[in-house]
Amino acid sequence: MVDVLLLLLTCALGVLLSRVSLCAVAGVQQLIQTRSYAGLERLAIAASGAGLSLLLLAGIAPERVSLPTDAAFHFGIIGGGVLLGLGAMINGGCYLGSVLYLGTGNLNFLFTLVGIVLGLRGAEAAVPLVIAGTPGLGMAMGHYWLAGLGAFGVIVAALLGMRRGVGQWLALAAGLLAGLIYARHPGWSYGSAFATVALGQSAVMQWRGTLPAITLFAGAIGGAWLAGRFRFQGLTLWRALRCAVGGLVMGFGAALVPGGNDTLLLWAIPGLTIYGALAYVLMLGTVALGFLLSTRRGSKPSLTR
Repeated sequence: MVDVLLLLLTCALGVLLSRVSLCAVAGVQQLIQTRSYAGLERLAIAASGAGLSLLLLAGIAPERVSLPTDAAFHFGIIGGGVLLGLGAMINGGCYLGSVLYLGTGNLNFLFTLVGIVLGLRGAEAAVPLVIAGTPGLGMAMGHYWLAGLGAFGVIVAALLGMRRGVGQWLALAAGLLAGLIYARHPGWSYGSAFATVALGQSAVMQWRGTLPAITLFAGAIGGAWLAGRFRFQGLTLWRALRCAVGGLVMGFGAALVPGGNDTLLLWAIPGLTIYGALAYVLMLGTVALGFLLSTRRGSKPSLTR
């Protein structure tokens, strides 16, 4: 049976993602080139907002809401985090950034999606592929849960107190909505849908799992169109190739962690996992190193051209 409410929620999330940049690459670039923390603040607000709604719902209905289990340390977390950052740099946008850029009309990012599928499939041939977002804990975690809920609340209050721009409020709304979506269906992310495709699971019983990903992108396109931000940008060989290669590297990294940076930011970190925070920090560090090296060489990488 199709979960209509889930499809409506993911469509609404797509609309929000078309209005606010939660791209890790853009946030790090903004910090290094303009010394502005606004982009990274939006990422922190979104993750904290997702944590607020996810943990609160887990506390209210522990028998119905699952939280992510923390993975035992393995070197795939390190390698995957680095590859996510490297792939995002090549692509010109991370998992969430690709939703924004494709939604606003840049068709080159279609090849990012193709690359992600190929990367996931290639990783599956080399290492066991573990799908991110598998439901883990079935109940809130006592003081641990309460401390996480309180910490996320403090982060949101502090960051909104420092800067109350529209982007910050939209990031909070996107985070709160994402937490609600993951509470309803932990395995909904578009990365998980592509992993299903990569594994060749195309039976009728599997196609429903791809519908939330479709409505996410539909919402992003519709939201950009309604806001007057849709600008059609046709394919160019070099840009499409960059997107394909970047997507492939990100897909391979997502298989190792497991999880793309969308899942890490809006599910694993809000669910208080150490592996999620570690992989995401490594991804940000890799992106930052890439921009620092580029700055020293006197070049400025372009995100979407």
